[in-house]
Amino acid sequence: MKWRDLPKILLLIPTVLSAASSSRQECDNDGTTADTTCKITEKAKQTDYMDPSKFKKLVLSFEEDESILPQLRGTIDNVISKADITAFISALPKVEFVKASGYDDDINSNGRVYAAPEGYAAIGLKELKTSSSEAYNKLLQMREHVRSTTEKALHLCPGSLYIDFTTISQKTEGGAHTPHADNCIHYFDDGVVTCDPARVHPYPNRVAASIMYLNDPGNGNYEGGQFYFANRTNHGEVEALGTVNIDAGKMIYFTSGIENLHGALPVLSSGGGGREIVEPRRLALAMWYVFDPSLKESVDDSDPNDPTEIFTLLLPESVEVTSLLQYIGTYIVSLQRKPTIGAWTDHSAMFSMNFMDPHQLTDVSSRIVVERHTDVNKRPSLQYMLQESVLLHGVLDELSKFMSDRLFDENERVSVNDGLEAARKKLPGRQAS
Repeated sequence: MKWRDLPKILLLIPTVLSAASSSRQECDNDGTTADTTCKITEKAKQTDYMDPSKFKKLVLSFEEDESILPQLRGTIDNVISKADITAFISALPKVEFVKASGYDDDINSNGRVYAAPEGYAAIGLKELKTSSSEAYNKLLQMREHVRSTTEKALHLCPGSLYIDFTTISQKTEGGAHTPHADNCIHYFDDGVVTCDPARVHPYPNRVAASIMYLNDPGNGNYEGGQFYFANRTNHGEVEALGTVNIDAGKMIYFTSGIENLHGALPVLSSGGGGREIVEPRRLALAMWYVFDPSLKESVDDSDPNDPTEIFTLLLPESVEVTSLLQYIGTYIVSLQRKPTIGAWTDHSAMFSMNFMDPHQLTDVSSRIVVERHTDVNKRPSLQYMLQESVLLHGVLDELSKFMSDRLFDENERVSVNDGLEAARKKLPGRQAS
């Protein structure tokens, strides 16, 4: 059991830390939420945000009314800035791209129903995390922005889409994708595209996808490679006006069924690079989405917004945690106007003291966990760090006084003193006098 799962008493210093609300909102049956992100603005008059059920009905109605197709696909320019994309690409480990990554080998062996194309390689979250933490962290930020942008473009209620799979695809010379759907194996019946009920697609629950270009032909030494939508009534030929020109940061979004057959034209070498032979390389961020949260892609549980542990102090069983909290709380309150009124005006960070009292959970000891909370985009100021150090050294002094007045067992005294000394060594600055 993790200490975060325990009953706890929380003291937040120097200011109140409000609980962050989840970015995901539960949709009502009409596709709205209690949060203003899903409500209709007066300026827009009426914006139809759909819950998954309503959205699925819309997709199915395509068979009767093809005029709704523009609601099921589109493109958006500059979803991620070129500067951010350039920084991401420079951090990518080129040698880590895996041929046929994201394709199921077992399914390939059974009739090659989902075979990887030639000239295709990719790198996923798992491989990226182990090879480049910088690129991995950048990708986590990009993928959430792309997910929410896709969700909004499809008029889905915020929080409806979950990411099923994320990959950075790399197409080299000859790399192409033939027309396909993302959630069924299709065939043409009298020239009309149809899902084959006898052949099970490996990802039948996918409802949408997005492809974002990551490099232009000029800096990738390639030509071609454009994404395209395929004709559904002419054996999958490229639709008129169905080709999407390549521009780094441009995203194509679409629903996953046969209503949006799609592919990619072959990548060709541009012949650039001067005397040095430069392999053509077309890069894109590909993401697939589902409505079922149990199918969402697993990522590292750590969050850049998570607090950073400063120190943990184990408490003897004889210490009454509630009394200790009241004692330290009184001490903290006494410092609010010291050394002068308004001294604690730097809020570039804050720290919390979690007084863990397991009560009847005898397998975990009582403890104090001190953590620093920061804005992931901003470091704590030097002034804050100095204030924090002075205050925490003072807290350790008060803890020492509290314990010395109440601990009579020598072993407990030694254990507490060792813990206090270890905590001091993790703090900058001198011990408070």
